[in-house]
Amino acid sequence: MDDPRQTVPHAVGLIQHKISVPDVPERLVPRPRIATALDALIERRQVVLVLATAGAGKTTAITQATAHLPHPVAWLSVDGTDARPGRLLAYLEDALAQHAPAAHQVATRALRAGIQHTESAGLLADSLRGHTLVLVLDNLERLGVAGEGWEALGSFLHYLPRTVRAVLVSRRDIPPTVHRQLDPTSVASLREEDLAFTVEEAAEALRLNDNTTIDPAKAVSATGGWVTGVLFEAWRSQEHTTVVGGEADPLHGYISSRILAELPDTDRDFLVTAAVLDEVTAERARALGLAAPARRMRSLRSVRLPVVWSGDGRTMRFHPRLREFLLEQLGLRDDEELRRIRLAHGRLLAGEGHDEEATEVLLQAGEVAEARVCGARVIRRVIERLDLPVAERWLDAFGPVGPEPHELTTARLMLAWARDNPREGAAIADALLESGVRDEVVEASERAAALMIYCYAQCGRPADAEEILRLADPGGEVAAVRYGLGTIYPSYRTDTPPELTGGPFDAAVLVAKYWFGHLTDLDISLQSHWGTSLATPWQIGALRAQGHTRRALELYERTRDSVSNSLSLHAVVPELLLDAGRPAEAIAALEEGRKLARDTGAHAWYIGFTEGLVKLRIVDRRDAAASMGLLDDLENDPLIEHALQLRAKARAWRGWLLLRSGADADALDCLREAASLLKAGGLFLELPIVGVLLAEAEWRSGHEDTADRAADLALETSTRQGSHHVLLKILTEFPAVASRRIDAEAEADTPWHAVGRALAAQGSNIKVTARMPTVTVSEFGRHALIVDGVEARLRISKSLELLSYLGSRPGHTADRPRVLEALFARDDRSTRAYLRQAVHQLNLALPPQLRLTVERNRLSLADEVAQGCQSLLMETDLAHAHRLTGQARLSATEALLARNEGDYLPDRTSQWVEERRRVLSQQTADALSSAADLALQLHRYGDAVRLCEQATASDSLREVAWRVRMRAANALGDDDGVLTAYQGCETALARIDATPSRSTRKLLDQLQR
Repeated sequence: MDDPRQTVPHAVGLIQHKISVPDVPERLVPRPRIATALDALIERRQVVLVLATAGAGKTTAITQATAHLPHPVAWLSVDGTDARPGRLLAYLEDALAQHAPAAHQVATRALRAGIQHTESAGLLADSLRGHTLVLVLDNLERLGVAGEGWEALGSFLHYLPRTVRAVLVSRRDIPPTVHRQLDPTSVASLREEDLAFTVEEAAEALRLNDNTTIDPAKAVSATGGWVTGVLFEAWRSQEHTTVVGGEADPLHGYISSRILAELPDTDRDFLVTAAVLDEVTAERARALGLAAPARRMRSLRSVRLPVVWSGDGRTMRFHPRLREFLLEQLGLRDDEELRRIRLAHGRLLAGEGHDEEATEVLLQAGEVAEARVCGARVIRRVIERLDLPVAERWLDAFGPVGPEPHELTTARLMLAWARDNPREGAAIADALLESGVRDEVVEASERAAALMIYCYAQCGRPADAEEILRLADPGGEVAAVRYGLGTIYPSYRTDTPPELTGGPFDAAVLVAKYWFGHLTDLDISLQSHWGTSLATPWQIGALRAQGHTRRALELYERTRDSVSNSLSLHAVVPELLLDAGRPAEAIAALEEGRKLARDTGAHAWYIGFTEGLVKLRIVDRRDAAASMGLLDDLENDPLIEHALQLRAKARAWRGWLLLRSGADADALDCLREAASLLKAGGLFLELPIVGVLLAEAEWRSGHEDTADRAADLALETSTRQGSHHVLLKILTEFPAVASRRIDAEAEADTPWHAVGRALAAQGSNIKVTARMPTVTVSEFGRHALIVDGVEARLRISKSLELLSYLGSRPGHTADRPRVLEALFARDDRSTRAYLRQAVHQLNLALPPQLRLTVERNRLSLADEVAQGCQSLLMETDLAHAHRLTGQARLSATEALLARNEGDYLPDRTSQWVEERRRVLSQQTADALSSAADLALQLHRYGDAVRLCEQATASDSLREVAWRVRMRAANALGDDDGVLTAYQGCETALARIDATPSRSTRKLLDQLQR
């Protein structure tokens, strides 16, 4: 159970009373019926909606009800500024972190890494796993009727663990976009009629408020039990008309005629001015310039007002409707008086450390200079949580680039980075140079320096970037940008990549790792779950380059709307779409990338996209003359002489086109230069292609030895990347390169022979012409059908078993008698009727185009559904892992086993399930044993021991695994471990009256010498 004493520090600058459970009125009517009803709803349902008009007693009722819950209660009172999604998430995570420390800074760190608001909200919800608590979100109507704040909240609620309850309090209903994120069966509501006073409760409330002259039955009848209407006699005002449930809002008229009109002028003026404060104390009121504030508050305390006083009587909070009315009255004052009050309020907020609120208020007061000082302290935080429109509005108000706090200059550059607009960043740097402060900013702010370097380099201005680099502090952010640009400009290249931090500059490191061909280094999700968003485009590219087309497509379809770096996504996705049989989409994606780069001044990106377009046109055999024209334009571009990778690829694609046209001598010159440039720059991603092209050009020119060396370079580079996918694709056009190398080999089983066998077997490329709904079937540990990320709820459990059974059958089909025998072990009228219902329920859950079909007494499952079955995916992934080599094979095996933990269909006992479970268990044991042996070969002895333990736990009779464990223990110097492993083998075999084989006993003797 959560320890309520485990807390984390409050986030700097947040208004703490917003995340505190509100005080209750001094004179409170106990309403146990509402507390009991609300407690019951919270226990039974995950989301409880409390929807009622202003003054219905929502907040008070929930405060009373949650006070007696056995779980911690996190509270957030929303205000209008929280419609900004980043600000909402910052407050939400701080409220949750008081009871769930794992939530501390999860969302804000994710936002700083460039992850979109909805994904960051999901990460925040996911951080609550293992915690039991109740979250109350009050005043949600202040988020407006729709918008990004609601979208972030909807995502948070969608991913909320079942152990966490959410109570949503609002004057109006929750938007449909949020409702769609919720499971309707997990939502309950408490509404106006539930909160309304009964006659007995109204009588007690009037008695506590020293009002015995009013007939409670009459008051309830006149107001429909509306709490505020009863307490403050609003129903007696002339403006009021009889309503049910308080749908009308007579409170403003009543406040004017029956409350403020009866106050002394000094008290009334005090209330109107103090309404700018969310929380009124004498000290804060004095800061607004109000006279004798302590006396005024004592006077007001003696009057019955719709406010809540603190226990000591020193703090007053307005009822929302009273505050709204008072602010309307304040707005009627003359402009100079309003400016004075706002200026005082802004300075008060700044003095209290609430710089964001202070900036807004000071800008309203027209005090730009003071707002700039406050904004400079907080604007980086605003940008890092991706509330970019707020930052843009502030910077526009603060005036043009020039001498200003370094924080504001950095913020302007960060906005250019966040908007993928290097031209804007370069313009900011130029303006600083013109005003004579650029060097000062560079030396004072490493982040500003890193952003200027990036923007100048991407705009094709390497000399300016070099100048910044010379002056900048060589810290982690500058190092990350420098490493990333090393794939374009040779002078920036460093051999050692900077450490990933989970921050935005990781993107530069990941770009470089991709182009350097370090494909297995791009799975960083275990290091940083917020870094995953930055890595996603490059993970998609790495999966594609390694031949995992299906997995790459799934990742692309799942994340394309949430990935923050659109330039990166446009760089890697086109080749994936081409591999998937979608050339038109691939070309369109590259054209869109070129336009985006051209519009934002990202000249280096523009050249890269143009080269990518040429490559795709070559692969898709489109107009060669047009491609040559594009290459002519590129090679005349001044930047190409400075940019290593860009020039290398331009030469490579020209050589490819020349080879096709028969201009072999010219092709050879181009390809030699391309290979030399790529090797010199360590740019291995494209080297398998260039190596094969060069091998073909050298052979055509009569240079057999150099042709072999070029082919070997292609194979060596491909092996380094952990997959021969790219190599095999280029060899389909030039298969003679492989044939010649195989003929030249003296041995009969070399790496080139393996490539030849794979090439011969090729021809089953994935073709995806249109997006189908994604259907997956979880089968290990739990059994579930998931359609486009949403788990289907099936009324008949046999529907799922039917799906898995057909998925396991050859051709994914079976006749009805066989199905009945497998699922029910009998064929009669009852089981046939049950099977019909199981089919019906399954088809209700599946997309229409993927439904199970029944024809001529045979049941057939769509291939797309069968391919989503977890057990079949595991078998496919196992087969692919066997094609890999070395560390790549070990990593792939471990990853796929981790994805498929748990028993197969654990809640099923049918005979076919038992047999399928046995086969899969055998495959798992085989994979574990093979992985253990491979770990031993790679000198990863600890991993070998661990994998052996898993293998023998799955199949204790697997003697080869015991031997690997003995060898691994010996390599670790663990003599006792060697003997323990042998004895474990001996004990396991004794259960079947067997003993270890001669080879195992001989190994023991050898290792004990």
